Amino acid sequence: MLTIELKKEIKKTIENRLKGSLVCETQIKIVFPKYQEKKIKESWKIIKKILSSFSIYSQLEISFGFILISTTQFTKDPFSIIKGRDFLKLISRSVPVEQAAKIFEDEIHCEILKISNFSKNKNVFLKRRRRLIGNNGSTVRAIEMITQTYILVQGNTVSFMGNHSGLKQVRKIVQDCMNNIHPIFHIKNLIIKQELSKDRSLDKKNWDQYLPLLKKTKFNELKLRQNFEKKNLKIKKFYKNGLRLENLTETRSKIQNASKIQKKNNLFSNSKKTNLFLSRATE
Repeated sequence: MLTIELKKEIKKTIENRLKGSLVCETQIKIVFPKYQEKKIKESWKIIKKILSSFSIYSQLEISFGFILISTTQFTKDPFSIIKGRDFLKLISRSVPVEQAAKIFEDEIHCEILKISNFSKNKNVFLKRRRRLIGNNGSTVRAIEMITQTYILVQGNTVSFMGNHSGLKQVRKIVQDCMNNIHPIFHIKNLIIKQELSKDRSLDKKNWDQYLPLLKKTKFNELKLRQNFEKKNLKIKKFYKNGLRLENLTETRSKIQNASKIQKKNNLFSNSKKTNLFLSRATE
């Protein structure tokens, strides 16, 4: 039979294990770009405090360009290390520290989407990125207001934070914008849906008649090829005509020079003949 003291010790050990420490340590390395070194170094104390409040160990390696984080004996929530990873990823994509710290809330999640893969042409990519940002960030703010998210466009990536539904909507808007569909189309759709959701009589009805339709232009490949060939023929004719004109000018100049030389020769020969005739006449 177990004594009372042994039972108390067993209860304490079970309670400590239930509260307690994780089975093994997990380590994650987060790489950051070189242009963010100064910013991370300045705000490292705040970053370390935020991570240590969730009992996550952090170490900055500026020479190698990465941050190492790992769990400790005092970490109770195993998902906190993944939240810490996302927190540092957002900072590396130049999100402010105060905004990035909101990722530790249960309902907020984040995503970093790469944009540069959508278009190979650099000019097209820059135009579509400008379209997504808008004049003084007007379109980004409109999307943030409707979807209740935070969006930041930085270089070749777009980082956004919010609920699952908001992240899904923002992802679709960004992908369609980089595939040449204007974000205003999606903004209109979301505004109309929000207004329709207020009316309970329309809950069971189809909303397609109220939403704006996207007109997709279908191009015939044959027509495009024919137009392309016509343009090429025009260009070839233009260059041929140019060469012909050059050849004509050259030939005209040659003829004019030859005619001048012939006239000189003829005058010289005529002068010789007149001299001979006069000499014979005098004899």
